Amino acid sequence: MPQRIESSIEINAPVDKVYEYWETLENLPNFMSNVEEVRVTGERDGAPVTHWSVKGPFGKSVQFDARTTRNDRNEAIAWNSIDGEIETSGQVLFKEVTPNRTRLEVQMNYWDVPGGKVGEAASRITSGPKAIVEQDLRNFRDIMEGRASVEEVQQRPSGAKIHTGGVIAFLTSGVGLATIGGGLLLWLLLRGRSGRSSKTFTSSRRGGVRFTIEI
Repeated sequence: MPQRIESSIEINAPVDKVYEYWETLENLPNFMSNVEEVRVTGERDGAPVTHWSVKGPFGKSVQFDARTTRNDRNEAIAWNSIDGEIETSGQVLFKEVTPNRTRLEVQMNYWDVPGGKVGEAASRITSGPKAIVEQDLRNFRDIMEGRASVEEVQQRPSGAKIHTGGVIAFLTSGVGLATIGGGLLLWLLLRGRSGRSSKTFTSSRRGGVRFTIEI
Protein backbone atom coordinates (compact mmCIF):
# COMPACT_ATOMS: atom_id res chain seq x y z
CA MET A 1 0.00 0.00 0.00
CA PRO A 2 1.68 3.29 -1.06
CA GLN A 3 2.47 5.82 1.63
CA ARG A 4 2.75 9.53 0.91
CA ILE A 5 4.45 11.81 3.40
CA GLU A 6 4.43 15.60 3.20
CA SER A 7 5.98 18.13 5.55
CA SER A 8 7.39 21.64 5.49
CA ILE A 9 9.43 24.01 7.60
CA GLU A 10 10.75 27.58 7.42
CA ILE A 11 14.43 28.26 8.03
CA ASN A 12 16.15 31.51 8.87
CA ALA A 13 18.80 31.20 6.17
CA PRO A 14 19.17 32.29 2.53
CA VAL A 15 17.75 29.94 -0.07
CA ASP A 16 21.12 29.36 -1.76
CA LYS A 17 22.69 28.23 1.53
CA VAL A 18 19.80 25.83 2.23
CA TYR A 19 19.84 24.45 -1.32
CA GLU A 20 23.61 23.95 -1.47
CA TYR A 21 23.70 21.98 1.79
CA TRP A 22 20.87 19.68 0.69
CA GLU A 23 22.22 19.29 -2.87
CA THR A 24 25.37 17.69 -1.43
CA LEU A 25 23.60 14.40 -0.77
CA GLU A 26 26.47 13.11 1.35
CA ASN A 27 25.28 15.67 3.95
CA LEU A 28 21.91 13.97 4.43
CA PRO A 29 23.07 11.53 7.16
CA ASN A 30 24.10 14.62 9.17
CA PHE A 31 20.47 15.38 9.97
CA MET A 32 18.42 12.38 8.77
CA SER A 33 18.34 9.97 11.70
CA ASN A 34 17.58 6.85 9.66
CA VAL A 35 20.00 7.51 6.80
CA GLU A 36 23.32 5.75 7.36
CA GLU A 37 25.08 6.64 4.12
CA VAL A 38 24.55 8.32 0.75
CA ARG A 39 27.25 8.18 -1.92
CA VAL A 40 27.38 9.06 -5.59
CA THR A 41 28.04 5.95 -7.68
CA GLY A 42 27.77 7.26 -11.25
CA GLU A 43 25.27 8.52 -13.80
CA ARG A 44 22.29 7.20 -15.75
CA ASP A 45 20.90 9.11 -18.72
CA GLY A 46 23.05 12.07 -17.73
CA ALA A 47 21.69 12.27 -14.16
CA PRO A 48 23.53 11.42 -10.92
CA VAL A 49 22.89 8.01 -9.33
CA THR A 50 23.37 7.57 -5.60
CA HIS A 51 23.49 4.52 -3.35
CA TRP A 52 21.57 4.75 -0.08
CA SER A 53 21.83 2.75 3.13
CA VAL A 54 18.99 3.41 5.60
CA LYS A 55 17.80 1.91 8.85
CA GLY A 56 14.69 -0.23 8.56
CA PRO A 57 12.46 -1.66 11.31
CA PHE A 58 14.08 -3.86 13.96
CA GLY A 59 17.60 -2.69 13.11
CA LYS A 60 17.64 -4.05 9.55
CA SER A 61 19.76 -2.07 7.10
CA VAL A 62 18.03 -1.42 3.76
CA GLN A 63 19.87 -0.63 0.51
CA PHE A 64 18.67 1.06 -2.68
CA ASP A 65 19.88 3.18 -5.59
CA ALA A 66 18.22 6.43 -6.63
CA ARG A 67 18.45 8.63 -9.70
CA THR A 68 18.13 12.41 -9.48
CA THR A 69 15.30 13.37 -11.82
CA ARG A 70 15.30 17.12 -11.21
CA ASN A 71 17.88 19.57 -9.90
CA ASP A 72 16.96 23.22 -10.38
CA ARG A 73 19.25 25.50 -8.43
CA ASN A 74 17.54 27.15 -5.43
CA GLU A 75 14.20 25.68 -6.54
CA ALA A 76 13.87 21.89 -6.45
CA ILE A 77 15.55 18.50 -6.13
CA ALA A 78 13.66 15.31 -7.06
CA TRP A 79 14.49 11.61 -7.26
CA ASN A 80 13.26 8.11 -8.09
CA SER A 81 14.60 4.81 -6.81
CA ILE A 82 15.85 2.57 -9.62
CA ASP A 83 17.01 -0.55 -7.79
CA GLY A 84 17.02 -2.05 -4.31
CA GLU A 85 14.77 -3.03 -1.41
CA ILE A 86 12.61 0.13 -1.41
CA GLU A 87 10.58 1.72 -4.19
CA THR A 88 10.47 5.43 -3.46
CA SER A 89 10.28 8.84 -5.08
CA GLY A 90 10.01 12.40 -3.85
CA GLN A 91 11.01 16.01 -4.13
CA VAL A 92 12.24 18.92 -2.04
CA LEU A 93 11.10 22.43 -2.96
CA PHE A 94 13.06 25.53 -1.90
CA LYS A 95 11.06 28.76 -1.73
CA GLU A 96 12.52 32.14 -0.81
CA VAL A 97 10.28 33.86 1.74
CA THR A 98 12.68 36.78 2.30
CA PRO A 99 16.38 37.17 1.39
CA ASN A 100 17.25 35.51 4.72
CA ARG A 101 14.34 33.08 5.13
CA THR A 102 13.53 29.92 3.16
CA ARG A 103 10.51 27.65 3.13
CA LEU A 104 11.33 23.97 2.60
CA GLU A 105 8.60 21.63 1.35
CA VAL A 106 9.22 17.86 1.27
CA GLN A 107 7.14 15.16 -0.36
CA MET A 108 8.02 11.47 -0.20
CA ASN A 109 6.32 8.38 -1.63
CA TYR A 110 6.96 4.80 -0.50
CA TRP A 111 5.63 1.71 -2.25
CA ASP A 112 7.48 -0.91 -0.20
CA VAL A 113 7.81 -0.43 3.54
CA PRO A 114 11.04 -2.01 4.92
CA GLY A 115 10.14 -5.18 6.81
CA GLY A 116 7.13 -6.13 4.66
CA LYS A 117 3.79 -6.52 6.44
CA VAL A 118 5.43 -6.49 9.86
CA GLY A 119 7.29 -3.29 9.01
CA GLU A 120 4.10 -1.71 7.66
CA ALA A 121 2.21 -2.52 10.87
CA ALA A 122 5.04 -1.20 13.00
CA SER A 123 5.23 2.05 11.02
CA ARG A 124 1.49 2.61 11.48
CA ILE A 125 1.67 2.02 15.23
CA THR A 126 4.61 4.35 15.73
CA SER A 127 3.78 6.91 12.99
CA GLY A 128 7.38 6.21 12.03
CA PRO A 129 7.95 7.73 8.56
CA LYS A 130 5.94 10.92 9.22
CA ALA A 131 7.47 11.50 12.65
CA ILE A 132 10.97 10.84 11.33
CA VAL A 133 10.63 13.31 8.42
CA GLU A 134 9.34 16.06 10.72
CA GLN A 135 12.17 15.53 13.20
CA ASP A 136 14.74 15.42 10.38
CA LEU A 137 13.51 18.79 9.10
CA ARG A 138 13.83 20.29 12.57
CA ASN A 139 17.37 18.89 12.75
CA PHE A 140 18.17 20.42 9.36
CA ARG A 141 16.76 23.81 10.43
CA ASP A 142 18.83 23.79 13.62
CA ILE A 143 22.03 23.09 11.67
CA MET A 144 21.29 25.79 9.11
CA GLU A 145 20.46 28.35 11.79
CA GLY A 146 23.46 27.44 13.95
CA ARG A 147 21.30 26.23 16.83
CA ALA A 148 23.02 22.86 16.98
CA SER A 149 26.09 21.14 15.59
CA VAL A 150 25.93 17.98 13.49
CA GLU A 151 27.26 16.01 16.47
CA GLU A 152 24.50 17.36 18.74
CA VAL A 153 21.81 16.61 16.19
CA GLN A 154 23.01 13.05 15.70
CA GLN A 155 22.70 12.38 19.43
CA ARG A 156 18.99 13.19 19.39
CA PRO A 157 16.42 10.37 19.38
CA SER A 158 14.57 9.89 16.11
CA GLY A 159 10.94 10.94 15.76
CA ALA A 160 9.86 7.30 15.59
CA LYS A 161 11.58 6.49 18.89
CA ILE A 162 9.97 9.49 20.59
CA HIS A 163 6.51 8.42 19.41
CA THR A 164 7.15 4.77 20.21
CA GLY A 165 8.11 5.77 23.74
CA GLY A 166 4.67 7.33 24.15
CA VAL A 167 3.00 4.16 22.89
CA ILE A 168 5.02 1.98 25.27
CA ALA A 169 4.30 4.33 28.16
CA PHE A 170 0.57 3.99 27.46
CA LEU A 171 0.69 0.21 27.14
CA THR A 172 2.52 -0.14 30.47
CA SER A 173 0.28 2.33 32.31
CA GLY A 174 -2.73 1.31 34.38
CA VAL A 175 -5.08 2.51 31.64
CA GLY A 176 -3.13 0.65 28.98
CA LEU A 177 -3.07 -2.57 30.98
CA ALA A 178 -6.79 -2.27 31.67
CA THR A 179 -7.41 -1.80 27.94
CA ILE A 180 -5.35 -4.87 27.12
CA GLY A 181 -7.10 -6.80 29.88
CA GLY A 182 -10.51 -5.77 28.54
CA GLY A 183 -9.61 -6.88 25.05
CA LEU A 184 -8.32 -10.20 26.32
CA LEU A 185 -11.49 -10.78 28.35
CA LEU A 186 -13.65 -10.04 25.30
CA TRP A 187 -11.67 -12.55 23.27
CA LEU A 188 -12.07 -15.18 25.97
CA LEU A 189 -15.82 -14.60 26.25
CA LEU A 190 -16.30 -14.84 22.49
CA ARG A 191 -14.19 -17.96 22.43
CA GLY A 192 -16.35 -19.45 25.19
CA ARG A 193 -19.47 -18.84 23.12
CA SER A 194 -18.03 -20.81 20.26
CA GLY A 195 -18.55 -24.01 22.31
CA ARG A 196 -14.94 -24.77 23.15
CA SER A 197 -13.97 -26.40 26.45
CA SER A 198 -14.27 -24.30 29.59
CA LYS A 199 -11.19 -22.70 31.12
CA THR A 200 -10.31 -20.58 34.11
CA PHE A 201 -8.50 -17.30 33.52
CA THR A 202 -6.92 -15.24 36.28
CA SER A 203 -5.39 -11.82 35.77
CA SER A 204 -4.35 -8.80 37.73
CA ARG A 205 -3.35 -5.21 37.05
CA ARG A 206 -1.91 -2.30 38.95
CA GLY A 207 -3.94 -0.97 41.83
CA GLY A 208 -4.48 -4.34 43.53
CA VAL A 209 -7.57 -5.33 41.49
CA ARG A 210 -7.64 -9.08 40.79
CA PHE A 211 -10.27 -11.10 38.95
CA THR A 212 -10.95 -14.73 37.99
CA ILE A 213 -13.35 -15.77 35.23
CA GLU A 214 -14.50 -19.23 34.25
CA ILE A 215 -15.80 -19.81 30.71
